[in-house]
Amino acid sequence: MKTTAIGGLALASNALTLPFTRLSHAADTPAPASEKVVWSACTVNCGSRCPLRMHVVDGAIKYVETDNTGDDNYDGLHQVRACLRGRSMRRRVYNPDRLKYPMKRVGKRGEGKFEQISWEEALDTHRQQYAAAD
Repeated sequence: MKTTAIGGLALASNALTLPFTRLSHAADTPAPASEKVVWSACTVNCGSRCPLRMHVVDGAIKYVETDNTGDDNYDGLHQVRACLRGRSMRRRVYNPDRLKYPMKRVGKRGEGKFEQISWEEALDTHRQQYAAAD
């Protein structure tokens, strides 16, 4: 009974797709006229720096795909393809919780109260705290 249930779950999970994945287009499929393909790299701290193809429309990333332009025999090495962390880069860029400017805590630690400050104020604060630590 347990084996059957586990097998059924495994089969069902294969049919699911993650919300940030997309079936890759063939390399010879032309992009729409308003779409621009921009090369980038994955920077999620694993060290691989896998190549990414960002599909951009009106300055916004529409979807991300890995490099499928080559074959799997490059001087005896396999082609580097981005994992799901790299393919989810669009979510990282447009995350509503992403910091886009310096913030200063105005409440007690852990309260989650912050205010936006200028870059100049942030750098001055950093310099002062760094000098005080010496």
